[in-house]
Amino acid sequence: MTIVDRIRRALTGAAVIAVLAGCGGGASSPTVQAGSAALGSVAAQARAHGLPEVPAPLHGSLPSDHRLSWMSPQAKTSATLLYVADEATGDVYVYSYPAGKLVGTLSGFNTPSGLCSNKAGDVFVLNGGGTTIEVFAHGGSTPLRTLDVPGYPELNCSVDPKTGDLAVGALDGNCGDCVAIFPNAQGQPVTYTPSGQEGLPGCGYDERGNLFCDAYGTDNHNFELYELPAGGTGFTKLAVNASAIHAGSLQWDGEYLAVESSATGVIYQIAVSGSTGTVEGSTTLGDVGDVWQFWIAGANGKKQGKRVVAPSYAGSNGIAGAGYWDYPAGGDPTKTITGSYFAQPDGATLSTLKS
Repeated sequence: MTIVDRIRRALTGAAVIAVLAGCGGGASSPTVQAGSAALGSVAAQARAHGLPEVPAPLHGSLPSDHRLSWMSPQAKTSATLLYVADEATGDVYVYSYPAGKLVGTLSGFNTPSGLCSNKAGDVFVLNGGGTTIEVFAHGGSTPLRTLDVPGYPELNCSVDPKTGDLAVGALDGNCGDCVAIFPNAQGQPVTYTPSGQEGLPGCGYDERGNLFCDAYGTDNHNFELYELPAGGTGFTKLAVNASAIHAGSLQWDGEYLAVESSATGVIYQIAVSGSTGTVEGSTTLGDVGDVWQFWIAGANGKKQGKRVVAPSYAGSNGIAGAGYWDYPAGGDPTKTITGSYFAQPDGATLSTLKS
């Protein structure tokens, strides 16, 4: 994804992000950070690059007002729920899974740009047009807590299945372009700023607690991949021959790192061995437009029967909503969820009640 792509994406939610200012550099040793810096106008930068301006999200001016949220009684007792974030409406839509029936709406976010969940079923909503993450219980309609990010949260977040730590890439904050890790998904984050990158859009933990983040490299925004080993003190860059891949949403699929390349709907599988990453295959999601963030159902379970759940918008054949695809087969969606309320659905996660 180029710098221009990043501006265009930010504009869809009218976020105020200085995406051209790559802070980069710095050591990868941790420091504790909080809050955010005042940044320039994306709209002004867009005009300078000839990009169209996009209206602000409908509810983006109410980043902490959830009075319009609702949740049916069915939601709290459903074993699994699908959450879909729409950055233009400022809402997160909640569905029964796999049936796809609307059972709730969480409102009042500031450009919700990505989602993730933990093994207890808590859901983390990234306010992409602000610098916060709001945490909701499975089927809950009011936040349990709000986390302050030291920059603008990027495409997706991830929770360590062993420790409960929450990791997210932060853009253009007071730690530069960094990774923020919240111990046990609470309090103030520890931040890491790997060298040689200008943004870390995707982060994902594997089942052993190793954290992987992809990045826009400083060399023509080439694809870079970093690892923070479980119990480690800093990120190291992995050698990956992936010239066709651009950094994007990232998740561990139980065997490989699954990287969605630049909102194209193509997910690449990368095997990691030591300090080297190797592209082993790819999955093409058919009948989609822009896909910014996906979720793999059964990522840490059995190898068979996995499914990609992803929202999509735009494109001549794109669905305006969310779809299910067999993984890693891909192809046409096996199910689609649409609604007139969708504008720019951006992120998805599954929340499963702890048994």
